[in-house]
Amino acid sequence: MQLIVPVNYLAIFVCGVISVGLGVVWHSPIILGKTWLEEIERSDDELKKDFNPFRTHGLSFIGNLFIAYSLAQLLANCGVNTIIEGIRISFLCWIGFVLAPMFTNSLFQGRFTWMILVDSGYHLMVLLVFGVVLGAWTI
Repeated sequence: MQLIVPVNYLAIFVCGVISVGLGVVWHSPIILGKTWLEEIERSDDELKKDFNPFRTHGLSFIGNLFIAYSLAQLLANCGVNTIIEGIRISFLCWIGFVLAPMFTNSLFQGRFTWMILVDSGYHLMVLLVFGVVLGAWTI
């Protein structure tokens, strides 16, 4: 088995773009922005004071490109060629590599917060969308 196999870089780029859009919506006041602000114990004004959207969203985009590329490699190595298979593998990755570590961290921090649900929920949505995009582009 090859560790690095050919993947669809356009699909990976699209995943990165989608992840930024999902992040903006997910953390908006309409969805979970208010809960998120409460959990990080900052006001909207405090957050905006030091916020550089180009840097923050740009680095988030790059980070999500790494996630999409890694997931694309995993899906390719597993022979995934359907949307459903992409979603299933993405969900398993979320449980094992996102939710479980966040939960473990919260245990050692001595508190379970809504932040785990907000942050891991965002990553769940991102990974599921990545699974759809990457699974669809292999068909």
